[in-house]
Amino acid sequence: MADTKNVPLAVDLDGTLIRTDMLWESLARRLRQNPLSLFQILFWWLRGRALLKQKLGARVTINPADLPYNEKFLTWLHVEKKAGRKLILATASDIKMAQPIGDYVGIFDEVLASNGKTNLRSENKLRALTEMFGERGFDYAGNSSADFAVWRGSREAVVVNASRAVLRQAADCTKLGPTFCEDFSRFEILQSFCHELFWRSGYFVAIIAGLLLASAFPNFNLAGFAWLAPALMLFAARGKNGGDAFRVGYVAGFAFWLASLSWLLLIPVTGLPILGWLVLSAFLALFPAVWLWLISNFKFEISNWSQRTVWTIGGAAAWVALEMLRARIFGGFPWNLLGDSQFKLVPLIQIASVTGIWGVSFLVAWFSLALFSAAEMIFRQPTKRLIWQAEIILPLITVVGCFIGGFFAISRETPMESTLRVTAIQPNIPQTVIWNPAADEIPFQKFLAQNRAALTNQTDLLLWPESAVPDMSEENVRLIAQLAWTERVWLIFNGEDQTVSHTETNDFNAAFLLNPSGGLAGTYHKRHLVIFGEYVPLVRWLPFMKWFTTISGGWTEGDKAAQFTVERRTSDRHEIELISQSAGQATSTPPRTKFQISPLICFEDVFPSAARDAASNDTDLLVNLTNDGWFGTGAAQWQHTAAAVFRAIENGLPLVRCSNNGVTCWIDAHGRLQRVLTDATGDVHGTGAMTVEIPLPDKRTPTFYHRHGDWFGWSCVGIAVGMLLVRGRKNDSRKE
Repeated sequence: MADTKNVPLAVDLDGTLIRTDMLWESLARRLRQNPLSLFQILFWWLRGRALLKQKLGARVTINPADLPYNEKFLTWLHVEKKAGRKLILATASDIKMAQPIGDYVGIFDEVLASNGKTNLRSENKLRALTEMFGERGFDYAGNSSADFAVWRGSREAVVVNASRAVLRQAADCTKLGPTFCEDFSRFEILQSFCHELFWRSGYFVAIIAGLLLASAFPNFNLAGFAWLAPALMLFAARGKNGGDAFRVGYVAGFAFWLASLSWLLLIPVTGLPILGWLVLSAFLALFPAVWLWLISNFKFEISNWSQRTVWTIGGAAAWVALEMLRARIFGGFPWNLLGDSQFKLVPLIQIASVTGIWGVSFLVAWFSLALFSAAEMIFRQPTKRLIWQAEIILPLITVVGCFIGGFFAISRETPMESTLRVTAIQPNIPQTVIWNPAADEIPFQKFLAQNRAALTNQTDLLLWPESAVPDMSEENVRLIAQLAWTERVWLIFNGEDQTVSHTETNDFNAAFLLNPSGGLAGTYHKRHLVIFGEYVPLVRWLPFMKWFTTISGGWTEGDKAAQFTVERRTSDRHEIELISQSAGQATSTPPRTKFQISPLICFEDVFPSAARDAASNDTDLLVNLTNDGWFGTGAAQWQHTAAAVFRAIENGLPLVRCSNNGVTCWIDAHGRLQRVLTDATGDVHGTGAMTVEIPLPDKRTPTFYHRHGDWFGWSCVGIAVGMLLVRGRKNDSRKE
């Protein structure tokens, strides 16, 4: 002791005095405060670690009493201090973080730390200590390879909380003094970081909830996880205030959307898909965040079952209300609504004919919240083994009732007196070819040949997907009309349309109907455009918005739905149908020859209101022309199809989807996938043609949803607004 008391001892902070690292601790806490600050943190990091530490130190406050200290080493330091030794806290952490710790410990004569310009680490730390005490005029206590440079310039090395390799190399740098490495753990800092960021914050459980919810949708189709995910989100936010609950919901939503929209990365463009994927996911994550913020504020009493029931119903209504908002704000993006995950549970989803998709989303969210309530009661009153039953009974009865009602609805199908034979062509044209004008001619010729090969079956109506026609040149229009005339078939296809007036020129994404003579019989202009794909929002006022997309111009929205009238062929096959349908009956009605078809383009079939507007009371069939080849062979095609299933149920109409590379299919009026086009290998993304005989009733009864629209969704919006007002009133009363 007498030999060392006059030799100053410099002590490292991170990993030495404390068993964690202040940079990672502050990072974890900052990300807990605001997950979106990740992008800000990366910007600071690019400008240097010293600035990063300074910025974090200014924004994050860490209580020194909460830190894990190396107790044996700290006890030894107290002994050294009592012996009269000068102690210096020398750390690469920022001074705003280091000074409070030095003051709390109370044994240091001075604190040296990073200051926003100089990162006091390794050589920089050695230089500062040498200027103060001269060459080898100090001892130094450290723990990592970053301390080797300091040890080489020190008189003696005190090694704390280090591996055997660091201990050996420290001995090579200088004389080895006391060591405190008995309980070293290589992963302690990582464990502390993860515990702070993911466990204490609830983010780990939130991420699991988001990923489970994503797996409920195609391509995994584990629909049961959708009934658990909202409850798991709420569990992650359990016991947290409104702001923390919002952040938990945001992390869960961000994880969900990053996973479920990962097919955006398959768009064959460099850079922009990644940006679009991140930005869109970041925006959509706000909706589950607001949901958790809203419902987590409503605490319920253990003894009051009715209040808990109202809470679960209100929470489910709030989920639906936010889906309603998402379907409308900024043009709307009703993709992967909670109810869409149940598209294979055909009996259950028949409720959509009354409530729309919103009713299915409500059931799933309600049941999930009831599960959370049941678990909460078990935790609070573990001695009452059956207490959970009261929490789950009402939503369970409702779900079972919907299943039973759905079975009866399917069994009471309307007799089909007429049929329409439809052929849908799936060309599987790569998006890179569609974008390449020089390559247009050859694929289009192959596509026309594919049609001729498929049309050997007396087809009434031929469908082409979106983007199958390279451009509406005179030659291409002539070839299309010639095909319709030669094959004597009605044809619905997609192409560009333009209107010119004295004041403006409007370009439309359009669907055209050609009659069997090759003449134009109808036109429909797409009404729901893809943001950053077909139009750039606010571009007139914010021209820089064009930087976020590769499109050079913008499409114009259509202003109304359209009805295409199609006539079926008169042939022997229809006479045979009539005979077979009339067998055993005293009288029979002749099959219809004219049918009303409502076209939709691209992702318009994910909008409940768009399909309802398109389908008038006398519509016989919905048709969707889409590309979806933008996204390779990812999950987008099946996620799109899952949404389309509900448009058929909501309107009580069959729906035929014709896609560039899948999923081309026929969905009946009860949402059953009656036929899906696959190639020889069973792949839905390949090239092929699908011909289906679609039975259609002579008289259609519109569904309740078709007659009354989003009544259920708007009712949920009203409930959510009421909850918001109650929350605001509670906050006001607390302030008073």
